[in-house]
Amino acid sequence: MSWTFWMNVGFFIVLAYLFYVAVVSYLRIKNTSGYYLANREAPAYLIVGSLMASTVSGGMFFGMVAYYYNLGAAVFWMNLGVAWSWIIICYFIGPKLRRFGQFTIPEYLAQRFDSPSLRVVFSIITTLWMVVLMGSVLVQGGLLFEYMYGVDYATAIVVIGVAVGLYTVFGGMFAVLKTDWISMWILLAGAFVALPYLLKTGGGWSNIVDTIYTIQPAFFTSLGGRTTFFTAASWFFIWCFGYLGHPGFLTRFYTAKNVREVIKSGIGVSLLYMPLWVLIFFISTSLRAIYPTIGDPELVWITFMFEHVPPIVVGFAMAAVLAAVLSSANTWLLTAATSVCKDIYQCAFDKNVSDKKLLTISKVAVMVLSLIAIPIGIWRPTYIMELMMIAYLIAGSSGGLVILLSMYYKNMTTQAAWAGIISGALIATVWRTLQLVGTISSAINPIIPTILVALAIIIIVSKATKPTEATLAMFNKLNDKSQDYA
Repeated sequence: MSWTFWMNVGFFIVLAYLFYVAVVSYLRIKNTSGYYLANREAPAYLIVGSLMASTVSGGMFFGMVAYYYNLGAAVFWMNLGVAWSWIIICYFIGPKLRRFGQFTIPEYLAQRFDSPSLRVVFSIITTLWMVVLMGSVLVQGGLLFEYMYGVDYATAIVVIGVAVGLYTVFGGMFAVLKTDWISMWILLAGAFVALPYLLKTGGGWSNIVDTIYTIQPAFFTSLGGRTTFFTAASWFFIWCFGYLGHPGFLTRFYTAKNVREVIKSGIGVSLLYMPLWVLIFFISTSLRAIYPTIGDPELVWITFMFEHVPPIVVGFAMAAVLAAVLSSANTWLLTAATSVCKDIYQCAFDKNVSDKKLLTISKVAVMVLSLIAIPIGIWRPTYIMELMMIAYLIAGSSGGLVILLSMYYKNMTTQAAWAGIISGALIATVWRTLQLVGTISSAINPIIPTILVALAIIIIVSKATKPTEATLAMFNKLNDKSQDYA
């Protein structure tokens, strides 16, 4: 039988299982709590799988591999930023969110600062940058189908966009958690299976290292020879604060059975995250030696797999990439749609909407947002990692700092929260836009100055105003551990 046949066997075995998961998940959904939060029954292992798969995503095999390929060990600054964010999220933010126990992050901010309008504004900001993030995920799926089957890139983006929308409509959070768990293990298996083939093709690790030193002598240094310290530090803060301000990750803790499961998930993520990226660095280094002058580094992983690995393994590996694309896309899509329906529609237009009607509107919102993201994917204005960093820049500047301070700065006031969110979003967006159009130099990334300015504004405004009884009561609720294991 043909090479393509065996590749398709591996590919469609995984897809068939994912379809089965979606159908089973659909049958379990009875209301919005089931659709948004999987009935708050998620054990730690599902949360770990969801966080890891959504973090890694198809971007690992496209965007991050390309970044490692071009810039070397300097890219670890991004991974270190995410690693620190996981420590903060899982141990210092997640337990408090589980105590809050509602649906969305904008809802949390509105109650924490006794400001219903803050809920709507923060939701709009979040939805806008999350659509950009969705576009970057669709690019990954488009590249995959274009390479595997020769499908026109734009057509592939449309197919992936519609497929992700339908998958999320049917499965909701049940499908997100289970798909992510499966995707994590398939991704790990694909990476480990490919490693021996890479080492064999590259002539062994010693030969790979010698080749890299010839091509790029500073490849293994902390700045890779092509990155400044300020750029590396900016990457660290973009990814650290971007994750802190990302509702797609934070709302996972609403699904947990209790705070105990949140802590367990923190331990799991801490153990898995950095070892995985060390493995990806070894893979990327090998690819750099094997293909020193490839035209598009975002395709180097797929190119190697098709040229050097048995077809059925390629099928599983490509299915792993698609599963990762689905796991990220449905996570961002469901989070954005939930926010649109709960924080904008219900809060601003129909406070008494029935649960059944809200569930229907949520599913329509899922499809609409997936269609909106399609043109961004087709346009592909820049590399995958650049799109992701733009999204995380806005997320970190507008939300990450405010969310973190809201949980530990007791006297942070409503006015300070508004000032921090608006100033962070405006400075980061305007600064980055002017850089993209060439008005100002791109030498300085806006994340560090934006966070410093926003922090100063929050502190000054908090000192100039007073917290209300409602904001202080919510702060005390977040720190009440009496219901942690209920």
